[in-house]
Amino acid sequence: MTCEWGEVSVQPDILRGGAIRVAGAVALVVLLILFDRSSSAQSGQEGQGRGRVAEQAAKRLAQQILESAGVQGGLVVHVGCGEGRLTAALRAAPSYIVHGLDTRPENVRRARQFLREEGLYGPVAVDLFDGEHLPYTDNLVNVLVAEQRGAVSDGEVMRVLAPGGVFCQKQDGRWKVTVKPRPDTIDDWTHYLHDASGNPVARDQQVGPPRRVQWVADPRHVRSHEHTPTIMAVVSAGGRLFYIADEGPTFSVRAPAQWRLVARDAFNGTRLWTRSIDVWFPHIVNWGAVPRQVERRIVATADRVYATLGYFAPVTVLDAVSGKVVNAYDGTEGTEEILLHDGVLLLAVRAVTDRRIAEQAQWVRLEREDGSPLFARETAQPLLEQFRRAERSAPQSVLAVDSATGRVLWKKPGEGVRRLRTLSLCAAGPRAFFQRGSEVVCVDLKTGQRLWSASAPALRLVSETLVICAGNKTVTALSAETGRPLWSRPTLLTVIHDVFLIRGTLWLGGFKPFPKKRRPSWGPYFVTQRDLKTGEVLKHIEPLNPGHHHRCYLNKATERYILGGRRGTEFIDLETGEVLWNSWVRGVCRYGILPANGLFYAPPHACGCYITAKLTGFYALASDGPTAQPPAANQAGRLQRGPAYRQVAT
Repeated sequence: MTCEWGEVSVQPDILRGGAIRVAGAVALVVLLILFDRSSSAQSGQEGQGRGRVAEQAAKRLAQQILESAGVQGGLVVHVGCGEGRLTAALRAAPSYIVHGLDTRPENVRRARQFLREEGLYGPVAVDLFDGEHLPYTDNLVNVLVAEQRGAVSDGEVMRVLAPGGVFCQKQDGRWKVTVKPRPDTIDDWTHYLHDASGNPVARDQQVGPPRRVQWVADPRHVRSHEHTPTIMAVVSAGGRLFYIADEGPTFSVRAPAQWRLVARDAFNGTRLWTRSIDVWFPHIVNWGAVPRQVERRIVATADRVYATLGYFAPVTVLDAVSGKVVNAYDGTEGTEEILLHDGVLLLAVRAVTDRRIAEQAQWVRLEREDGSPLFARETAQPLLEQFRRAERSAPQSVLAVDSATGRVLWKKPGEGVRRLRTLSLCAAGPRAFFQRGSEVVCVDLKTGQRLWSASAPALRLVSETLVICAGNKTVTALSAETGRPLWSRPTLLTVIHDVFLIRGTLWLGGFKPFPKKRRPSWGPYFVTQRDLKTGEVLKHIEPLNPGHHHRCYLNKATERYILGGRRGTEFIDLETGEVLWNSWVRGVCRYGILPANGLFYAPPHACGCYITAKLTGFYALASDGPTAQPPAANQAGRLQRGPAYRQVAT
């Protein structure tokens, strides 16, 4: 199709499966301190008036380019930046990081000087390059702008563009826009447990054992190991990452919390937008006391984010691109869990009572007191039990809401959901499911009509045909249509920690008795594969014991690996049974890690285990090396004399 100022096309996915290996680009680890450079080449002798005219023209052109690219933030690269005016103008908002490249040293010097004079140097930076190899790792750049790209090949351009990235090239006086498609070998992760079914498995063929860094971001350190985790509820959709973070100072956990909803680019980590959260779950609370359902308060799609912007706040709908509030749905105050399936928001809601509000207010006050009883575990525990009693006293309900309008479709209050089991709410096909006590309940997704109920172990996940319930003694499969038991088998494990549906078979992960330590979780993490039709065991994987307890979060998986959390992150190969240990990288407390977008995301954690090897910071890791090789070194021209040469005494 065409637009007002040029052409728009979609680039075939020539890089899928690593089909192209382009020689020459220098892999660059993005530390979110990318700097950019300059703009269209013009004479440094222009007068001030002509300079202002040129800057306005550059801003208009930059606006056209960014509007045609359809982005509102991320990493923008300008090839052939000249003296830097267009490069500077491409940083249209704080959500952009811009990097200019040029083959001529004099242009780089002029562009840097221009950026310093404009006060832009830092988020906009400029560098020299060889005119052929782009100095970036694969799948990194959101927008690449080239007025004169020289010897940079189409393959090199497509290599550095992120999925969905845009190449804006000037040809014959017109701008041509080419979009790199998103490959079908990577996947989003839209809910805490991947999607509304509760099955924490990414349909992602590119996630694997980490081999290189894609990007690393703040925070470098988190606030405490003994209290509420700094990062929680991480999800990803549309090439973006969303999560809730406490951005209070790390020098003392006693300083007030600063909770925010944060959005980053999933492929380069650029911070796109934030929204402040007024009151959240207490940030000073005894270790392990954070309820697991707090992780279920964000759901994302390519264009919308559904979240609670406060502990008692209603469900708020935000624009995924800009972070602007689109709507807030009345009647959803106190939402603790959010699911989205087939246009319906399923919500687990706890009534916002005066007692709950008073307990929250008291906790906030005590967090700010000198010598607060919250600062010692022994004196905090009675207050924590009091807080929990207030929470449990509030009536619960399950609510179905039209995701587009906020209209309530149906509601199950009071006795209908008494003893609602945490994380049991799920959906698949035309049905929704939840568990109250030992009773699994199935209702029509759109009307809430009760279809069936059945007594079963803990409801773990569902599909369009099956409901999988797993306790520590038995695992049971129910018909999703009728609730009739299809099979029930004794487990081979003492504790069922994880349940996965992967490529048509059932996988259970957990522990056996381990008498040498306090709990079975100190022993090996075992994995068992079962036939979905019969429950018969197909495979049993018994890894070596790493001599460490399992982490405090549920594990996740892809269609190739189960990502265990013991010492670090153990990739358990489902075909071979081989366990690939990565003790130097692990997930944040209570949440864990995230496999999506062909990458392995590891939020920062406060654990001191393997302190000399652990990563610090928010990391995105890739399993493959960059498809390009660095250019051959030119020994004669590797070092250049800068302006300070011979001015520094030795």
